Amino acid sequence: MARTLLFLSADTFRAYLWKGSMLSEAGTFTNDADGRTRFAAFLEQNRQPAYLLTDIIEEDFHLEAVPHLIGPSRRDLLERKFEQYYRSTPFRQATLVQRLSEGRRDDEFLFSALTNPQRIWPWVETLLANHIPLVGLYSIPIISTPLLQRVTSEHVLLLTWEKSAGLRQTYFNNRRLHFSRLIPITNDTSFAQAVVGETPRTQQYLRSLSLPPAGEVLDVHIICHGTDRAELQTRLSNDVDLRYTYLDIVEFAKQRKCRHEFVDSDATPLFLHQLATRAPTAHYASPVHTHFYLLWQLRRLFIGLAAATTLAALVWSAFSFWRGREFAGETEQLQARIEQLRRQTQQVQAGFAGTSVPATDMKTAVLLARSLNEYSPPPKEVLENLSLVLEEYPRVKVAKLAWQSSAADAAPSPYPAQVITFDGELTEFGREHRQALTYLERFQKALVQRGYVVTAQTLPLDVSSKGSISGDIGVAGKPAQFTLKIIWRHPS
Repeated sequence: MARTLLFLSADTFRAYLWKGSMLSEAGTFTNDADGRTRFAAFLEQNRQPAYLLTDIIEEDFHLEAVPHLIGPSRRDLLERKFEQYYRSTPFRQATLVQRLSEGRRDDEFLFSALTNPQRIWPWVETLLANHIPLVGLYSIPIISTPLLQRVTSEHVLLLTWEKSAGLRQTYFNNRRLHFSRLIPITNDTSFAQAVVGETPRTQQYLRSLSLPPAGEVLDVHIICHGTDRAELQTRLSNDVDLRYTYLDIVEFAKQRKCRHEFVDSDATPLFLHQLATRAPTAHYASPVHTHFYLLWQLRRLFIGLAAATTLAALVWSAFSFWRGREFAGETEQLQARIEQLRRQTQQVQAGFAGTSVPATDMKTAVLLARSLNEYSPPPKEVLENLSLVLEEYPRVKVAKLAWQSSAADAAPSPYPAQVITFDGELTEFGREHRQALTYLERFQKALVQRGYVVTAQTLPLDVSSKGSISGDIGVAGKPAQFTLKIIWRHPS
């Protein structure tokens, strides 16, 4: 995605274009009405999101421990601190450094601000007037922290040179920014001379703040070109409190996939590449300054949602079209089947004999015929369940079977009942009369469970209270005869 990178130093304001991971300078603008007019014309042609990077002297840092609060209470506390330290500038921020492990366990914050808003505001105002989406307002110290990811030292003084700004010295404790200072370099002073002259002064200032603590080493990391490194190594020497490390800017840039060709120690392209690829979330711009960037993000979100909706609609339309084609094919088959049935119906109707009987009378006759069929059910329907029960009770043999229709036994069915007279024999009756009668009783219950109404007319032995004990015991093993009245009613 194309971006506009703006770099503001003490004396210059430059614009760069970022396209396809390549950085190109687009123009330099003077800090006057003519320069801002030319900058507005530049923005008319380049309306992509903009990042504003500053490297100016007027940047202040203040480290302070405050009570640990959350939510609105923390926000109100930070606002009071801003009014206390940086009332005159809107370009300010508070970064949580750490939570202390002793005492009240307060929060240690780094308060920082760009204290000369008059130097910055005209350019920000031009961006807002042209509705340019400003992503954020950054400074060199803010975007320097990720450069130390692979550095293991606890106390680091990072030295970089920006040709249009000067020598930047930034102190980190455990990769956390504590303070930074910019030393302008005049034309008659080289980068190596500035490093040699200013580093002892910065070390003395840090000692006054007990940074690093006594007995610990201050590691000075210098990002420089090979030509400057040779001179620095001859003029700088390590001691018990100070140790120098030289980071070749060409190799350092390659590790971060920066394609710029470095001919000197100017680290401005490196920082711009860092800003374009890994912009930190913390910056000095307020929500008022980034208002149009929020609108730009919402616009892209809505465009993405519209594209997703359109794609989903296209997929659904394609699926519906495919299903429609499939339904159309099925409809054609059904239409052909309907046409075939219509022709067959016409053929059947053509074969009917001529008659003057109305259709309603024919319908009535058919319904009456169906009802009459219910009055004389087929034997299979009447005797099927009886056959199934006989298979379950092999000792019961059929001697004679007869049935007849009976309207008197039909209720509650509207059709006549079928009364079956079952003359049977019970084999192995012998002398175990009780077991044999129990077997016969289970046979009757099984018939009842199948839907029959069963009444015993004669049994091998009459053991009821109303009859006399009678029966033909006969010879052991001879079948005992009995007669059952079985009523079958129509299921309806």
